[in-house]
Amino acid sequence: MDVDSYEPGTPCWAILHTPQPDVASDFYRQLLGWQVEKPPPGGDDRRTALLRGRPVAGIGRAGESDRAGWRTYVSVRDADETAGRVQAAGGTIVLPPVDVSAWGRQAVFADPSGAQFAGWQARSLPGAGVAGEPGTFAWGELITDDVEASAAFYGAVFGWTLTAPEGPLQRREWQLDGRSISGLLPRPPAMAPEIPVYWDVYFAVADATAAASTATKAGGTQLMGPTDIGTATIAVFLDPTGSVFTVTAAHN
Repeated sequence: MDVDSYEPGTPCWAILHTPQPDVASDFYRQLLGWQVEKPPPGGDDRRTALLRGRPVAGIGRAGESDRAGWRTYVSVRDADETAGRVQAAGGTIVLPPVDVSAWGRQAVFADPSGAQFAGWQARSLPGAGVAGEPGTFAWGELITDDVEASAAFYGAVFGWTLTAPEGPLQRREWQLDGRSISGLLPRPPAMAPEIPVYWDVYFAVADATAAASTATKAGGTQLMGPTDIGTATIAVFLDPTGSVFTVTAAHN
């Protein structure tokens, strides 16, 4: 489905910051069917991943101030105003609001536990131009050590609320105006305590088992094999450059 706008407060975009953008681009091309545009000569090595000719994600070279890995972007009306709310709620501004060519205005934040995310004030680029299809950004999920603190912070910044916990891992969903827009997972027992909390990104696939095979053949590392979570089957990987992500195949 083509998408041309996002309601403020909803995840809209994801960018991979990696030391090896060429390697990452080839991996996700094989796994998700992306066409990744090469950056212009002399540019900042920022690439756009396309599906059916429409933007679906970004891939860029990690700079000194970037934390390598996938970053979730949330649509906002005003990046500067959002920065003020983040600080008032106890978060940190990692990158102050800045214009990104004609595409929009972004700011990068960390919640009180250190999990990074970004705000995106759209201009010519609303966010991912395709959703609800294999190869698209499907979901963001906060892995947290403190559910109550996370609820207070994201509630103050975006007006999000949490559903009741479900299943053995006590997963919850973030909701905006009664609509589920992303997830929350308390740190699972299998996750090493030295791994910092983070926002995971989910990409839709037609078949999680087939995607797992493709990911490992393309150089990825499987962290969790295909697992039924009720509404979908998911699998977790490291890409060849060391960034974690999840694939999800919805149950029809």
